[in-house]
Amino acid sequence: MKRIINCLIVIFCIATTGCEDFLTVLPQSEYSLDGFYKSQNDFDAAIAAVYAEQQELYRETNNWWRAITVRSDEMLGGEPYTNGFDRFIDGDNVSQLLGAWDRYWKMIFRCNMIIDKIDKVDFKDSDLKDHVKGEAYMLRGYAYWSLASQFGGMPIVKKPLTVEEIRIIPRSTQAETYALAEEDMKTGHQLLPEKWTGEKLGRVTKYAAAGALGRMLLYRSRFSDAKPYLKEIIDSEFFEMEEKYEDCFIDSKDNGPERVWDVQFGEGQLGEGTRFISGLLPEGTSTDLMPFYGDAAAVAVSEQFVSKYEPGDLRKDISVVTDLLINGVISNRHYISKFIRYSYTPKDMYDWANNFPLIRYTDVKMMYAEVLNEEGYVADGEAFDIINEVRNRAGLAALTSAELPNQASLREAIIHERNIEFAFEGLRWFDLVRWGIAKEVMDEFFLDPAEGGGIYSMDEFRTIFAIPADEMTRYNNKEIMWQNTGY
Repeated sequence: MKRIINCLIVIFCIATTGCEDFLTVLPQSEYSLDGFYKSQNDFDAAIAAVYAEQQELYRETNNWWRAITVRSDEMLGGEPYTNGFDRFIDGDNVSQLLGAWDRYWKMIFRCNMIIDKIDKVDFKDSDLKDHVKGEAYMLRGYAYWSLASQFGGMPIVKKPLTVEEIRIIPRSTQAETYALAEEDMKTGHQLLPEKWTGEKLGRVTKYAAAGALGRMLLYRSRFSDAKPYLKEIIDSEFFEMEEKYEDCFIDSKDNGPERVWDVQFGEGQLGEGTRFISGLLPEGTSTDLMPFYGDAAAVAVSEQFVSKYEPGDLRKDISVVTDLLINGVISNRHYISKFIRYSYTPKDMYDWANNFPLIRYTDVKMMYAEVLNEEGYVADGEAFDIINEVRNRAGLAALTSAELPNQASLREAIIHERNIEFAFEGLRWFDLVRWGIAKEVMDEFFLDPAEGGGIYSMDEFRTIFAIPADEMTRYNNKEIMWQNTGY
């Protein structure tokens, strides 16, 4: 998939000349593509175009990853180019907002086209037809889930429509948008294959859909509903935790047994590489950690986060690097290093081959442990076994019911372990929100003199972001598209 996706995108874009940002200037040419969706190959190109939009959310460090990562207590506040996301002073006129909004809506639009056209076309491989349809449903559900959790309720658009038709569809509630996402993911889950092979390796699978469903349902505290999807992955025997923590991120392990769902990138200067890793370290850095690096927008890790590591935790030196030589001076700041694991040496800053892990198998197991504990605490039970498996890989001692004697204490241990294990993977902020502790944690974080000494705080309404100002202007109808409370 990594090697053919670029060619497929070229084919799709030639067929859809005039494509522009969806809901920015809606690509009218893409609404009259009856001449394009005629063959199995056309749909391969079309689904590749959906994945291409997902890639762009993670290709750069100064993108949507930054917004949702600096939102949490993992990163040092007040850094350049954080656009106020780190101090909860962001508004509606920030480039990352519109960028993410457009990417997700492009995914929805392109999935709608596939779903609308695919049953009218004969495939040489009928199973592949179901699988591509499953991809479209799953990726549309993922986009709606992302929009709902990040921006709130969305207009529900389930088929190709004109600009005028879309502009009169009012926002639905967040709950209604989640419900559509769940319905789509479940449809995708039924249609998708257990695995892809060969050039299709890396496309979304039945287990990726199960992982996404499990996560979405867990995040909404629907523990019994999430449980079978998470257990399905565990029982499949397709996946296993890597023996070494650093191998969870190296490019040679992309799409391996630790990875349930990856955002795909590829090497060889073919336009499928990522610059994300180059931007993790600041400009002027002198290091042999990687051949290409340096970004004025590199964000430092907070001292508060680093202090959470237990003595002997092997993940600390893998995840964070300190005492870098920057512009000839040793810096005592901490920077992210966990993603700097590679077997292919990039030829330039945009040529990293490392996939970005959306759902790791370790996360599936940790979510399952959380479900078990929420269903009912069991002293030294299976939830303990899972958390101790994760700790054992990190070189830490096992936890027992003597230390964690009840549900609340085990819950706190899970919260801590998730913070350390999945640091900088874009999960911390959404964990804080779903646990209902975002304001509590962030207000305490801001008491640190390094974080303003109490100058900053989090308003409750900021659990979701502002609707982009450009989008509000384009609608120009507050009864159809209204701004989120507080912005």
